[in-house]
Amino acid sequence: MSAPTASPHRSKGHKPKEKKSFWQLEIGKKASSDDEAIDHPPFVPTLPRVDLLPAKVRESIGLRKVRRAVIAAIVLLAACTGGLWYLQGSQIDDANAALAEAQSESVVLEAKVTALAPVKEMFLQITSQKDLVKTTMASQPQAAAVFSHLLAAARVPGGASPIEFSAISIAYQGIPAEGDPLNECANPDPFGTDIAVGCMTFEATAGSREQVSELLRVLARDPVFIGPYVDTTTISTDAVGNDGTVTFSGTSGVSLDALQIPLTDEQVEAIRNPPKPVADTESEDGGAS
Repeated sequence: MSAPTASPHRSKGHKPKEKKSFWQLEIGKKASSDDEAIDHPPFVPTLPRVDLLPAKVRESIGLRKVRRAVIAAIVLLAACTGGLWYLQGSQIDDANAALAEAQSESVVLEAKVTALAPVKEMFLQITSQKDLVKTTMASQPQAAAVFSHLLAAARVPGGASPIEFSAISIAYQGIPAEGDPLNECANPDPFGTDIAVGCMTFEATAGSREQVSELLRVLARDPVFIGPYVDTTTISTDAVGNDGTVTFSGTSGVSLDALQIPLTDEQVEAIRNPPKPVADTESEDGGAS
């Protein structure tokens, strides 16, 4: 029969001691009986390591590494630049070839333009002469047509015989310029806006005063004439005192309808309402302000 194992002595009020790590010890302090037990780290056998290289050697090694890195970066950059230049070389050559071809074509075209310069000058001269002829023809009235209209009007009024003209005279002054009077002929309507290119005067003999009045009405309806009227009238009487023939003289303006080439609406509007001079426009603006 085995003897009973003695239980460790435990003092009332004391706690069991905890082991403290070796690295937590205070160096230089004397251990006492009350100190806690020390927990030593396990021993691991290793080879000793000693750095025998001086600091200058280590610096030179680091500097050499930096130099190698810089040289490698420069070489890489040069390689990339050369590669890009090589890739762009074909495009640059194509562009230079296209430029040279365009320059050669430009020289050929300039030579052709120089050779055709006389043709251009001749074309400008012909165009100028064409415009001159057109303007001249436009300002020339149809004289025969005006006489025909007047004689046709003399045959319309009623009577035993048509009105006979003893004298007809037409003075053409051309198309009025912008700003000139629209009608320089004697006109019973001083506020009229019809444009006259000539003034016609006539002397005639009618069978009665009614024929004269009817002639004026027919001429007024004809667009070739402007403001026809009679300025003098002489009535002859027979032996018994009855009214005989009527001798009269009159005048009328010749309108734009008598021109060889009619004017456009824009040209007519420019003659009737010419643009104001720049000086007048500026003065009006200054007065308004």
